[in-house]
Parts: sequence; C-alpha cells; structure tokens
Amino acid sequence: MKRLMLILPLIALAGCASNVALKDASDATRAMGTLTLTWLHSNTMEVTLDGKRYVGEWDSERCFNVECRGDYSNVTKVHRRHIREGLAVLKTKEGDRMDCEWVSHLPDVKGTCRTQDGRTFRLEEAKPTK
Repeated sequence: MKRLMLILPLIALAGCASNVALKDASDATRAMGTLTLTWLHSNTMEVTLDGKRYVGEWDSERCFNVECRGDYSNVTKVHRRHIREGLAVLKTKEGDRMDCEWVSHLPDVKGTCRTQDGRTFRLEEAKPTK
C-alpha cells in the first residue's frame, strides 16, 4: 500500500498528452499536433501546419456551467469536474499566429484554431490510424 501511495503522486506530476488534429471544412486533416498537459512545466501546445511550426503556451479553467461544457454537457456529475475550457496563442519563428480555443474531457478535445490569415480549423483529438 505504501508503494502505491508513492507512485500515484509521481503519475500525477508526470502529466499527460493528447494528440490533436486540425481539420478543415471538408473534414480533411490538415495538421497534427500535441497538446501536452503537465504539472511541473508550463503547459505547451505545438502544431505544424503548411510546414510551419506553431508553438505556444495554453491556459485552461474548469467549466462550471452547461454553456461552457458544450458537447460534454450530458456527462455524469462525477465527470464534470474534469471538463476544462482552454485557450492558446501559438506563434511561428516568423511571427505567424494561430489562436485556439477548446473544451476538453481528456483525452477528448473539441475546439477551433484560427490563423491570422482567416483560415479556421476544427481542433479535436487525433484518432490513431489503423
């Protein structure tokens, strides 16, 4: 039992990552990336789109109302504390910018990302290819 009590905090501190995909209006995947959730380091997000690497920090907060929970509004009460609303501003070395916002119930992520030239992509969990 003592070993288990030591392992659980280490797992929590290690954090987790969710693969995400950017999809256009025709549902075609345009980019893949990783949304990394950590406890010890800053929260980072990285996406490569059209050969450009967008990187930045993200922030999130718990969703306390039905409007915030969106697609996750019907989850059971015990799971509602895990639903979070997130925002990220990603930039390339050249200064290009992408703004992302989402709601997550990890590993599931649903949201949008907008590039500064006006393109909008759906942000969601990337499903493994078979």
